[in-house]
Amino acid sequence: MVRLSAPLSHELTDELDGAVEFAGLGVEEVLLAALGRAIARTIGVGFATISGLTTVRPVRLCCAEERHMDANALLADVREALTPARQLSNAPADVVFSFLGLPPDPALGPLQLTDGPALGVLAYRGDGELQMDWWFDGWRLDHCTIEELTIQFRLGLIGLTSEAIPA
Repeated sequence: MVRLSAPLSHELTDELDGAVEFAGLGVEEVLLAALGRAIARTIGVGFATISGLTTVRPVRLCCAEERHMDANALLADVREALTPARQLSNAPADVVFSFLGLPPDPALGPLQLTDGPALGVLAYRGDGELQMDWWFDGWRLDHCTIEELTIQFRLGLIGLTSEAIPA
């Protein structure tokens, strides 16, 4: 497993927090929507199955570009996907995603993705920023693809936070 650490800047973290407060959103909702944008821009549009500490069961994440789904529609889709009624029962995950309010316990080690998804994203708060650790299987995913995902994630997050209106 390879880790690429790509923390958000203080400004982008503040932008996220402001949008969450203004629009009445959950941090996980915004981060998952930004992940959907990043996947759509880097890998292609469609759906990805997400599992991890954030969800009890896997969820189906819509990966759409702005021209197909505006920020509010994407955020509403993510919010709906996180409801128990829309969670998937036994679907294998494409991506492991977890948002933690605090830095992870180092004793837990890296995200365990052996024989599972090739990508894991761990988001947590530390040093006044949102830390983003992108864990990936170097045999199945190219480092350049992950770097592009991190770039597109930030751009997607900027778009979502600037366009989101209260639900």
